[in-house]
Amino acid sequence: MAYVIPECPTFKTRGEEKLFNALKANLDDLWTVYYEPVINGKYPDFILFHEYYGILILEVKDYTTQTILEIRKDYWKIYSDGKEVSIKNPFSQAIEYRNELINLLSKHKELVEQEGNFQGKLKFPVAVGCVFVDLTASDIINLCIDQVIPLGQLFCMEDLEDSHVFNEKINGIMEKLFTINSLSREEARIVKQVIYPVIKVNYSGQVDRSLKEEQQTGKEEKERKEILNVQLISFEHYVDEFYYVVDRVHHLCQTGAARNITIAYPLNRFLRRGTVKEFISDLLKSRGLLAKRGLTLKLFELEQLSDYCRSTDYLFIVDINSIRSTAVYERQLRPIIEGKIYNGPIMLTANKPSWLTKKLKNRLAQR
Repeated sequence: MAYVIPECPTFKTRGEEKLFNALKANLDDLWTVYYEPVINGKYPDFILFHEYYGILILEVKDYTTQTILEIRKDYWKIYSDGKEVSIKNPFSQAIEYRNELINLLSKHKELVEQEGNFQGKLKFPVAVGCVFVDLTASDIINLCIDQVIPLGQLFCMEDLEDSHVFNEKINGIMEKLFTINSLSREEARIVKQVIYPVIKVNYSGQVDRSLKEEQQTGKEEKERKEILNVQLISFEHYVDEFYYVVDRVHHLCQTGAARNITIAYPLNRFLRRGTVKEFISDLLKSRGLLAKRGLTLKLFELEQLSDYCRSTDYLFIVDINSIRSTAVYERQLRPIIEGKIYNGPIMLTANKPSWLTKKLKNRLAQR
C-alpha cells in the first residue's frame, strides 16, 4: 500500500477521491503519493514519487461522455454547472506542473547530472499523465481524446480496476523517458522536501520524533547479537541480484548441497516487468528448477516464512532493502536471522543500500 500525504485529505471532486483510493490500494509502499502539493503556487492533483522510477504527475478528471462537448489540442469545451465553459487541455495542465517542478528540483545540485551527455539535467524522469475515472477505453477512442493526449499517458476506468494493468501502465510511462538504478537516500530526501516541505520545530524540554528514532537506532546498533550462518550480499540492480540468487539455487541443486530451498521476499512489489515473485519464478522456470526432480523449491512472502522455513536446507531472503519499517524488521526478519525460528544457512540480498543493509552489515561484522 502506497504511503499517502496527507493521510486523510478532503477532496474537491469524487474523481480525485476515486483515484486516491486506487493509488493507495494498487501501488506498493515504496511509492509516496502527494495530493495537491503546492508547487510554486500551483496545485497539481497528484504527484507520485518512487526512488527507483522518478516522479509522475497525474491530472484527474471525472468527465463523462455527456460532459465533454468539444476537444481541441489547447482548449476543451465542457458542460459544467449547467453551462458551457472552456478549459485548458488537461495534458497541458500537467505539463505546466511538470515544468514548474523541474525548475524547483533543478536548483539542487545533488539532483542534477554534473557531467556527461546529460549534464545539467535531472538524474531521474518527471513524467505526466491524465486520468479519466469515468471514461472507458472505448469512450477515450470514440471521443478522440487519444488524438490530443498520447494514449500511453492516459488512464481510464478499467486501468484503475486492475492492479497489474495500473502498475504496468505507470512503468510504461516512466520507461518512455529513461530508467534509473535508484536515488540515494539523501537525494530521495531532497525530492520529498521539495514536493512537500516539512519544517521541524523543537520546543524546549521536548525531543522530536526523528531524534528519538536516531537514539533508538543507535541503541540497536550497539547490541551485539550472535547471528549464525548469515551472509549479506548487495548488488547494483535487482536484475543482477535475482540472477545471482537463481544461479546459487542451481549450484546448490547440482552439488547436492541442498534439496529443500526457500526464497522469501519482504514485499511482492511491482518491478519494471511484473512483480518480484513473477520475475524470480520466470527465472527459476527458465532454468528448469521448478520441475527439477528431487528439489523442493518454495517462494514465499517474508511474513509467511515462519510457518514453513523449519524444514528448509537453505534460505534466501531477497530484496531486503524494500523493508522500510523497523516494526517489520523486528517482527519478521530479526527472529529468523537470530536463529529463533531457523538455524540453517541464510543468504540475504539487496539491490541498493538502505538503513537495514547498513545495520545488518555492522552487526554481521561484529560476529
